[in-house]
Amino acid sequence: MSFSDAMTLGDARDELRTLVDEGHRCPLCTQFAKVYKRTIHSTMAVELIRFYRAAGREPFDLPSLTTKRSGDPAKLRYWGLLRALDGERDDGSDRVGIWQVTELGERFVLGRASVPKYARVYDGRCLGLHGKPVTIRECLGERFDYRELMAA
Repeated sequence: MSFSDAMTLGDARDELRTLVDEGHRCPLCTQFAKVYKRTIHSTMAVELIRFYRAAGREPFDLPSLTTKRSGDPAKLRYWGLLRALDGERDDGSDRVGIWQVTELGERFVLGRASVPKYARVYDGRCLGLHGKPVTIRECLGERFDYRELMAA
């Protein structure tokens, strides 16, 4: 379907929702709108172990503990393994730097819980989780030794 100038905002929004699984440019703001299928992967699992070993369940400064400069560690929030803590930063930025490993995150790190492999994400929000449940050891794969990471 094509968007027309005669469409109401509600109609355009409803139509765009039918197109976001494959991706489509929003006719209003021209932003590319797409639902992304995110996987919980080995780098995220390694970072979660690092966060847990450094802080346990206490709040920590995520940027100072992250080894890779990517947004992947913050994506652990989609699975409920990490949570951002509210509060203002000294530099006035709205980006959150203080995070906390959740109770589920702790259980996941310790091998006592599994999470669905995939998150459906749109505009920074998790729409839902799906897929086979995976453990932290499965996320780490063959590249990383769980016992070594936990003992380091």
